[in-house]
Amino acid sequence: MKFFYLVLTLLISLPVQAQLNQYNKLHTVDLDEEIPPLQPLQREYDKATSRYRWNYDFRWNMPSLFNSEFKKQITDFGIIEKRIANADEEWLLRELKKLPKQMYQYIGPLLHTKRGLSGKILDLPGIKETKHKFPTQVASPFRNMPNLEFASPAMYLYLNPLIWGEDMASLEIPQEVENPKKKRPRMRINPNFLHKIKSRIKATDYASTPSTKPVELDLRHFNPTVSTPLSKADVRAFIRTFGALDKFRRHNNNEIRLIMIDSLINYWDTKNGIPENILLFRQIVNPCQHYVRKIRWLNLQNEFQTAIGTQGFGIKDWAYTCDKIIKAHRVHNAPSGMIWGARQQKRNALYPAMEPFLISAEEKQQMHFLLDSYARMYSTRLRDIEAIKPYNNTLRHKFLNFGKHIGGIPLVFP
Repeated sequence: MKFFYLVLTLLISLPVQAQLNQYNKLHTVDLDEEIPPLQPLQREYDKATSRYRWNYDFRWNMPSLFNSEFKKQITDFGIIEKRIANADEEWLLRELKKLPKQMYQYIGPLLHTKRGLSGKILDLPGIKETKHKFPTQVASPFRNMPNLEFASPAMYLYLNPLIWGEDMASLEIPQEVENPKKKRPRMRINPNFLHKIKSRIKATDYASTPSTKPVELDLRHFNPTVSTPLSKADVRAFIRTFGALDKFRRHNNNEIRLIMIDSLINYWDTKNGIPENILLFRQIVNPCQHYVRKIRWLNLQNEFQTAIGTQGFGIKDWAYTCDKIIKAHRVHNAPSGMIWGARQQKRNALYPAMEPFLISAEEKQQMHFLLDSYARMYSTRLRDIEAIKPYNNTLRHKFLNFGKHIGGIPLVFP
């Protein structure tokens, strides 16, 4: 099995073959790009993507006759804003009356956040009382979850004990009362166990004096490029940036701002010739470089540099190191089927098998780029894999804290 694993690792760590070079330009992230003025670009984007058209600029330029599309839009707008009864209101009312009232606590708070519902529904006995109320009965898997009361009302439905096969009658949220007389239990230690440890492990191994064991040469790579190999010291330094990175994400709603800027960057990229249907794939290949690109668009470079600078990283250094660690981590943890698929794509064996089933030119282009991105996601060096191996579990737990995405960009781990 070890030999089989080694062979698969060597296969995936080979360089990308020539047939993939046609997409190199699309995958290259320019971290020195000239960023356009954002306010004019935002106005242009809003105008291009808005579903609502006023059809006039000034009141003296208002047309005497609205076109049919404009009439439909203002009618819909009136239904939402003035709460005019819509066709689904009676149906929703009938469905609510079918439910037992103990279910209203999971539905009512969400209904009160929806625009366009009339008092016929919102003032329904049982629904009216749930406004801004948290459910009193919660399924046991969530009962001790901290800050659960701040969850979105859209999630209340999943707190219903019936979904989890539990009885609702006995699941009131308990009020924890601290007992000052309650003593902590003492830890019982077996002396024989300690004696065995002392006999097998030398105390000098944990002494404060310098160790006489030879130290493995493991140098940091400062100012790395995309092609600079990883070292274990690079991985350790990167891991130590997670705490500061988490603070950066939470400060001043930076994470939300990084997610929101994505639509404007995508609009700019499509204006400059990148097809819309491949925007997400190119971000997944090098997520950290695209993350830094978003930071530059929001002019957060100084704040981000302060966060990661304590470990000797520059913004570009961190992006290149982060992407290489993610790719090595993907490969090290990937099932053999994913390894085989990426290797087959590098040999240009997957696309010819799928092409007969693709109809339009757009589908063919999207599939070709998707498979190309798939191969690049799992393109790494054997040395990089060896560098992250000792820290594999640490990296896994650190990345899980981010919810498998960073600034709205999926990290995509197997």
